[in-house]
Amino acid sequence: MSGCGDDDRLALDLLIRGFQVSRIIRLVADLEIADRIAPETSMSIAALARESGVLAAPLLRAVRALAAFGIFRLDQNGNVAHTPRSLLLRADAPQSLSHSARFWTTPGSWRAWEFLDVALHDRVPHEAAWGTDRFSYLRDHPAEGRLFDAFMAHFPDNRHDAVAGSYDFSGTGLVVDVGGGNGETLRRIIARHPGLRGILFDRADVIAAVPPAMLSEGRMTTQAGSFFEKLPSGADCYMLVRVLHDWADEAALRILQSCRAATPEGSRLLIVEALMPVDPSLGRQTEYLIDMQMMAMFGRARERTEAEYGGLLAEAGFELTKVMPTASPVSILEAVPS
Repeated sequence: MSGCGDDDRLALDLLIRGFQVSRIIRLVADLEIADRIAPETSMSIAALARESGVLAAPLLRAVRALAAFGIFRLDQNGNVAHTPRSLLLRADAPQSLSHSARFWTTPGSWRAWEFLDVALHDRVPHEAAWGTDRFSYLRDHPAEGRLFDAFMAHFPDNRHDAVAGSYDFSGTGLVVDVGGGNGETLRRIIARHPGLRGILFDRADVIAAVPPAMLSEGRMTTQAGSFFEKLPSGADCYMLVRVLHDWADEAALRILQSCRAATPEGSRLLIVEALMPVDPSLGRQTEYLIDMQMMAMFGRARERTEAEYGGLLAEAGFELTKVMPTASPVSILEAVPS
């Protein structure tokens, strides 16, 4: 077979074994190794192991493997220093990947991927793996649930600032962040607009985990409930930030219908999602992986094209009025009651 060189063979081999790299990264992220090494300094493996409460020999092997991928630098004396990639694992790094490193291979997600093939027969991998749906699992495993909330708040696409800075919220009095997690997008918007107030709406277990210190000095209130049932009514703006891609079309339509029932004339609905190009060569690789994550977690949930979102909005009683790209991979789709 022509056209298959050694470089392609090695690249594909590394992709095939990517799960091994992901798991090693989580290992050192759980131990906060990157945070223990200050930038521009180094620490010995012995010291890192002692601080982390683990054995030095296996830790050396893990760090050595990551160093082969440019994550940390290891000298012949067993001293570990940072590289640009390992600095991104520090919790204080701009657009840190520390939460990503821990989240993607958490047990709930990790095991669901083992059952990915059942999605090809219209079953849900997560349910095949765990015997329960994804959100019930997160409710029943609060440590993973809070890691998920933190991961979404620190998702490395900079969408929170991108949304807050790309859309004109001037003149908006009240925003409802529907399924807003711990409210990071809403907080960024409130910080930019002194007269704006917000309601963070999500499941009871999510809302209960939001501390008062994160409520923008009282300008944000919380409300627990189901977005399949009833939302706070009468707001100037409703937001669904990376929510609809968690759901198959029938469920996404029900969420939009709940939004329509709460949305008065003159208010707006903002859908914040990545829009999938028809040609994968024109899209971001990370977005196609997120699409597959949706399949692993929820079966028929998926990323969508602009036209597909427009169809769902029309069916729910909205008119798509504007599509705004942002500095992030996500776009803002503005809709009004039709």
